[in-house]
Amino acid sequence: MGRRKPGVTEQQARSNLDAIFREIQNERAGHAESQPERPVALERRIILRSGSRGISILSAQFSQTLVILMAMVGVVLLIACSNVANLLLARAHTRTKEIAVRLAIGAGRGRLIRQLLTESMLLSTMGAILGLFMAIRGGNFLLVMLSTGLTSITLDIKPDLRILWFTGAVCLATGILFGLTPALLTTRFELNPMLRENVRGHGQSGSGLNIGKILVIGQVGLSLLLVVVAGLFVRSLHNLKNQDLGFNRENVLLFRINPETIGHEANQAKNLYMELLNRIEQIAGVVSASLSEYSPMDGYRGIAAISVPGYTPQSDQSRLVDLIPIGPRFFETMRMALLLGRDFSRQDSEESPKVAVINETMARFYFHDENPVGRTFTREAENSSQQMEIVGVVRDSKFLSLREQVSRAVYVPFLQTGNSPWGMTFSVRTVAHPVGLISQVRREIEAIAPNLPLFDVRMLDEQVDYSLIRERLIAKLATLFGLLAVFLGCIGLYGVMSYAVARRTGEIGIRLALGATTRNILWLVVREAMLLVLIGLAIGIPATLATTRLISSELFGLTNTDAFTISLATLLLVTVAFVAAYLPARRAARVDPMVTLRYE
Repeated sequence: MGRRKPGVTEQQARSNLDAIFREIQNERAGHAESQPERPVALERRIILRSGSRGISILSAQFSQTLVILMAMVGVVLLIACSNVANLLLARAHTRTKEIAVRLAIGAGRGRLIRQLLTESMLLSTMGAILGLFMAIRGGNFLLVMLSTGLTSITLDIKPDLRILWFTGAVCLATGILFGLTPALLTTRFELNPMLRENVRGHGQSGSGLNIGKILVIGQVGLSLLLVVVAGLFVRSLHNLKNQDLGFNRENVLLFRINPETIGHEANQAKNLYMELLNRIEQIAGVVSASLSEYSPMDGYRGIAAISVPGYTPQSDQSRLVDLIPIGPRFFETMRMALLLGRDFSRQDSEESPKVAVINETMARFYFHDENPVGRTFTREAENSSQQMEIVGVVRDSKFLSLREQVSRAVYVPFLQTGNSPWGMTFSVRTVAHPVGLISQVRREIEAIAPNLPLFDVRMLDEQVDYSLIRERLIAKLATLFGLLAVFLGCIGLYGVMSYAVARRTGEIGIRLALGATTRNILWLVVREAMLLVLIGLAIGIPATLATTRLISSELFGLTNTDAFTISLATLLLVTVAFVAAYLPARRAARVDPMVTLRYE
């Protein structure tokens, strides 16, 4: 971190640091042209950020996800405010006579608009207060969704002054924007005809009702957008969870030890690893055990530059492969299928010939359809090189993340490599769930190294699940917002149709008196409602296709135009909307024509 001198702009500071940094990187990369980090080092750049924002792993991991969720929250708020606007429009029509009388006795139109805006602001303020209370009481719900059995996340997410200001601004904006239109429409009419008009105004279809229908159409379109987005995220999560990982994640215990923390040298550490491995394999319930420098889905991997006889590299990048030091029986423990050749054994020591097992991707890349077993390649280090013989080919597997494309990988015996500065991760496959073996593993470690601590004790399936924490969060909350949007949209449709039925009670009574059947009245009301829904879908589907392009990078195994997801979302929306329309339609069909006509 550094503080800029007075008068030095951020651009000037970045330019100066970039020049210095490039010199350092070129100097480091130029020492050995074959250095594996060289192409990566030359691509590195300095990024300047304000120190007031701090550095947060959670921020880097969830910032884009939270922006998407914030946009979905905004859409839900828009749907809710549309419902409030419809409520105010319906209420305003029932108060038309009252407003006309007020105007007739001298009240100014501006005074009435202010009164109606005050009422809408009261609604939004009460909603904001309720929302803040729910946020204070239920804010930890988000942390529960973020946390897993592997890691518990602790954050202070109580609303602060900035949240209060933001909530107040949203409250003010929604109260004015969605209360102004009903207020203007309520006070804009010819006074004399309105005073002569029947108070209830049955059969009238003023502009307020038309605007209400337009709002319902918009709600349907926005609801479709949220349901489709939720469906895409849920299906992406399903694809990620159910893809073929190349290994079996069930019943595997992981833990890491580092003998260097208690003063062991490299050879002592390797002896300790092997002795502990022997002891663990003798524990009842253990099927197999092994160790590795990196474990699947832990977010780390090694890198090495290699040269293969007969292959001419097209670039520095084509010489880089993942390098994963492992112990004997690692493939058996992880249930990674060995396709050709053999596994490593305890005889693959530092004194024996250097060997390696490669994955399918590397075999295809360098050897095409030829059998690579018995072939050699050279592993290039900074000041030396090693010739290695390929003794096996293992099936491709995901190692760094569930979203990665499988890269070229070389597995080498850990006994033939240098000691890892951060220790080794043990993998223990058991017959049943391995949580009960943790105490036994601790006792075995205490028997040979009483002061050696265990790090990162977890289950492999938990580690895989933790890599999906971001996808699980957005899928859960997107589903919640999508269902909430459908619920609010259907409430809006129900409200508009109920109000329309109430205004058309006289008409419906006359139709029934003239011989219309219950089925005719049901179809009359449902048809009008479903027409609004179909118009909303016709507008919403193209808008959804255009909008979901923005989240294409967040999807996995499908595109934003996935026909199944869009069809399912449309069917869900139509079904729920039909139910919302059927309820006021059934009430309209039960109107007694004699009572209605006598009342009129």
